[in-house]
Amino acid sequence: MTIGIDLGDVWSHYCTLNENGVVVDRGRFRTSPKGVEKWFTDLPPARVAMEAGTHSIWISEQLQELGHEVIVANVRELRAISHSDRKSDQVDAEKLARFARLDPKILRPIAHRTVRQQEALTLIRARDLIVRLRTAAVNAVRGLTTPCGHRMPASSTRCFAKRSLAVMPPGPAQALGPVLEQIAEMTIKIKQYDRQIQQLAQTEYPETQALLKVHGVGHITALTYVLTLGSKQRFQRSRDVGCYLGLRPRRSQSGDRDPQLGITKVGNVYLRSLLIECANHILRPHSRDSALRQWGLHLASRGGKLAKNKAVVAVHVN
Repeated sequence: MTIGIDLGDVWSHYCTLNENGVVVDRGRFRTSPKGVEKWFTDLPPARVAMEAGTHSIWISEQLQELGHEVIVANVRELRAISHSDRKSDQVDAEKLARFARLDPKILRPIAHRTVRQQEALTLIRARDLIVRLRTAAVNAVRGLTTPCGHRMPASSTRCFAKRSLAVMPPGPAQALGPVLEQIAEMTIKIKQYDRQIQQLAQTEYPETQALLKVHGVGHITALTYVLTLGSKQRFQRSRDVGCYLGLRPRRSQSGDRDPQLGITKVGNVYLRSLLIECANHILRPHSRDSALRQWGLHLASRGGKLAKNKAVVAVHVN
C-alpha cells in the first residue's frame, strides 16, 4: 500500500493506492500529532510520501515510529506538482502516491534532521532573530536622532545602549530611552544564548570540537553545521556536502557552449552566510596563517573575473 500526503497547516489530504495502483481511499486528517496518530496507528505498514515543508520533520518522524516507510520529496524537483495547471490538495496527494509507487528516486528523497536536532537549531535561529532585531533598533535610534541635530557616538553594538543613554539630550531621550533599554535587554539575552549554545555544543554535540580547531570557526557556526547536516551517512562523499549547501556551480551546457556560472545557492541560507563569514575571516589581511589560508590566497591571486569570490567559496567548502 502506498499513501501520498499533501501537508497543510490545518488539514492534510491523503490518497491511498493498493498494490495495483488503484485509488482505494481519499480523505484528510488534522495536521497535529493526535491527528496523525488517530489515522495511521491502525494501518498496516505502508510507504508514505510527502513533500518537504514546515510540518514534514515531525510528521515523518512520527510515522516512522508507527512502523511506516516514509519518503520526504524534494519540492524543488517536483515541477509536475508545483507547476501543474490543475493543482489541488487531492491531486497533489495522488501524484505523490503514484510517484512513490513507481520509483521513489523520482521524488529525490531528502533526509530530515531529527526533531531534537531541530529544537537545538531553533535556539540558534532565535539568537539570530534577536541579533537582527537589535541591529534594526540601533539603526533606528541613529536615524531618528540625526534630524534633531544629534549624532550618537561611535560604539560597538554591545555598548551602544549604555553610551547613547549617557550622552543623549533630554528631548530625544524621552522618546528613545525605552528603545535603548530594549537594546540593552536584547544584548543581555544574546549573551545568554551564546552560553547556552556553547554548553550545548560541548555536552550534546562533541563532533563540533573538530570544527572549532579551524581558526575562524566559532561555536555558532560549528553547531549550526552539525545540526543542519544531521547524520553524516547521508552523504556518500565529502564533496556532496558543498552541493547540499548550494556551493556547487550552476551549469547550463549545450553543444560547444559551457559558460561559467555562479553557485546554486540552494539549501540553508543561514549556514551558508556563516561559512562565508568564516572564509572571509580566514582570508582577511593579518589573519592567522594556515595551510587553508595559503591555499585560498593562492586561488585569489590567479586573478580573473570574481577570483576573490571563488576563493571564498572554495575555502568555506573545505
